[in-house]
Amino acid sequence: MRYASALCLASAAVLLSQPPLRERARVGPLRDDSVMLPSGWLLRPAGKQLPLDTLPMSTALSPDGKFLLVLNAGYRPPSVSVIDLEATREIQRVPVAGAWLGLAFTPNGRLVYVGGGSSASVFEFSFSPLGKMEATRTFDLVPAPQRTPRDFIGDVASSPDGRLLYAASLYQDKVLVINPQSGRVIEEIQSGRRPYRILFHPDGRSFFVSSWADGVVRHLEAETGRPLGVLRAGPHPTDMLWRDKKIAAEAGAEPDWTARLFVAAAHTNSVYVYGANDSKDLRLVETVNIAMTPRQPLGMTPSALALSADQGRLYVVLSDANAIAVVDVSDARSRVMGFIPTGWYPTAARVLPDQRLVVLNGKELRSGAGTAAFIDPFGDGELANYTRTVFENSPYRDELLERVPIPVNNPIPGRPEDKSPIEHVVYIVKENLDYDQVLGGSGNATPNHQKLAREFVRFDNFHAISDGLADGHNWATAAIAPDYVNKLGSNSYAGDPLALPPAGYLWTQALARGLSVRNYGHLVNNRAQAGQDGIQVDSVRDASLKAVTNFYYRGFDLKYPDVERAKIFLLDLVQFDVNNNLPRLIVMRLGNDRAADGAPPSAVADNDYALGLIVEALSRSKFWPKTAVFVLEAAARGGSHRSPAFVVSPYTRRGIVDSTMYNTTSMLRTMELILGLRPMTHFDAGARPMFTAFQADPDARPYTAEKPKIPLK
Repeated sequence: MRYASALCLASAAVLLSQPPLRERARVGPLRDDSVMLPSGWLLRPAGKQLPLDTLPMSTALSPDGKFLLVLNAGYRPPSVSVIDLEATREIQRVPVAGAWLGLAFTPNGRLVYVGGGSSASVFEFSFSPLGKMEATRTFDLVPAPQRTPRDFIGDVASSPDGRLLYAASLYQDKVLVINPQSGRVIEEIQSGRRPYRILFHPDGRSFFVSSWADGVVRHLEAETGRPLGVLRAGPHPTDMLWRDKKIAAEAGAEPDWTARLFVAAAHTNSVYVYGANDSKDLRLVETVNIAMTPRQPLGMTPSALALSADQGRLYVVLSDANAIAVVDVSDARSRVMGFIPTGWYPTAARVLPDQRLVVLNGKELRSGAGTAAFIDPFGDGELANYTRTVFENSPYRDELLERVPIPVNNPIPGRPEDKSPIEHVVYIVKENLDYDQVLGGSGNATPNHQKLAREFVRFDNFHAISDGLADGHNWATAAIAPDYVNKLGSNSYAGDPLALPPAGYLWTQALARGLSVRNYGHLVNNRAQAGQDGIQVDSVRDASLKAVTNFYYRGFDLKYPDVERAKIFLLDLVQFDVNNNLPRLIVMRLGNDRAADGAPPSAVADNDYALGLIVEALSRSKFWPKTAVFVLEAAARGGSHRSPAFVVSPYTRRGIVDSTMYNTTSMLRTMELILGLRPMTHFDAGARPMFTAFQADPDARPYTAEKPKIPLK
């Protein structure tokens, strides 16, 4: 893959001139019409924005080119928007219960099929020449009495001749072949784990299925389902595109392939390209790096693709970079030309008949609804300006991988290889109270949180990056939420292979570095009740944690007191003291402050007292002079993002208010630097460490826990 020289120059200029990491900015609209996200990234999207509903994630263009359908599949009831392309306006919004991803016209444009998600159905609609969409039939693919949560229908595709319909059964790992005349399943084809997209070969005799969980694309015969080949790709392959236009010979020799298949792999920074010969055999011919720089860590999340009408340009949707990569694919070797700034979390793109590019933006900061952006055709000069904006929107810079600007004598080292006087990190992840709930009002339920903020440091500009608890624990432990979690949210299955983040978790990095780790409550399955032996945990969902997990510490369970969890940790602390072996990293889930489930004041008070007991015990242990405790909420209630956070250590600057704009990945980056770990994604790599909360000279005064002011039961 070749980067265009203009892109290299623009990238270098922006990275060299980029201002220091953002300090006191507030999340939301700024004076220059940009928007600051809780991640610290800016939004300045290109194009005219058309409001839609929550999480628009797929499109279908009517065969006559007059209408664009958009499937909205977020937390509000799913729907399909009908957009008049000449007027660029939404003319109809049709409710579709449970719909997710699948959206397809029949070749004649008279019918539309929509994947029914958890309803285990495919919905059929008629579509008129005037753009009127009306429900006609529902194909129940699994009878209601036999239906389980694993019967979930995603993508749908009509065969090129319109005779058959193909639907991806996401959790059953099958493609279902449906006879539209009867509405019945006539064949089930094994597809590999978590079939995401279905793409027909132009000849209609075979099709491709991207296996979201297996990192492969399977090539299958349409009539029989017979396997024709398996294409190895990167983790989380999602969208696919076929390019059948021949290219000019390079250096006097034509390639031995006549067409190409492009595959976006969401857990990489790459698009995988396969060449197809006349015999339909495919092989990997290229991997296109679509990161903003060759050294950029994981996190671009290429999740969807679009191709220009002349098939010369590939547009790659970069969900976690809020951008579109523009790639010249007219030659045998692809060339990244530049980037286009989008809205928050783009999910899909399509080139329209009039050459406009339409991009679906999955999120909006205030309403939660997404948009469709219509971007006019642009030249090289406009693309250079777009590219500059994309680089300026990101706080990531290559030099941050080697050294983070930290004041002299700060206990937070600027480089992972430098030693910190802090040797032990205790990381406590709570649930989803916002700043005002914890540190505002009377504080009767949170006297320890109030006291910790007074005696140590109060952060009044800290933000949880997540939108809610569905993605909150991923952000808090992995510096990103996987595309699976973003797209399925509450439908996610605990322990599903798709839920694993691209670079693992904080503890994954620590264990790989050879550091000692102890886990309390993360990724565990509880026993229904503790046995006589007192063991609370039945199994651990992350194999790397099994040997370092305390099985007496109960995982998330709102009926079990956090104070009891604290007692288990305090018993361990006594043993650590006796054996002089406090782990370098302790990760703990302390979750009874769960506002999402209407946590009563007694539960919040229980959580508060447990935190106070833990901090008190640590501050009176022999390890305290070399320890730092980090505490945050995985999410903030109601999508406010502003949330409480605590850094408690002898090295904390006591009694100050720190208004620096920090977020979830700021805390992760701070812990990584203390422990000598590399960043997991470009989010923590570009995050501002919380160095303003630290001082060079330690103050080892212990903390005394406040007793609850309200009854715990």
